Amino acid sequence: MRKTSDLVNEMLEEAKKTFLVAIAVGFTTETKFVFSSAKSPLKDLNTLIQRGGSPIGLLRFEKDKSTIQGSYRPFMEYENEEWVGKYLAGLLENTQDILILSQQPDVMEY
Repeated sequence: MRKTSDLVNEMLEEAKKTFLVAIAVGFTTETKFVFSSAKSPLKDLNTLIQRGGSPIGLLRFEKDKSTIQGSYRPFMEYENEEWVGKYLAGLLENTQDILILSQQPDVMEY
């Protein structure tokens, strides 16, 4: 696994070209997100990993007038795993909820 700073830099670079990007961090029973709009995305990602999460890939949201289109890309560490595409695509079925989460103030507990 690459350094968390590399993953956050990849997300922030991607975010320069679109409305919002999030790192999907998988846990056994849930998924958490680190958003490109967060005040401290590196600290957020490190905290989630310390709590047992695994950064799986990026969710990208593009805005065209009133429409938001989501897409995903697994991190290279997971790109050959069969389940990853289905997992990330499934997250996009909750685009509205994810966008609402991205608007919440940073509530990460450190």
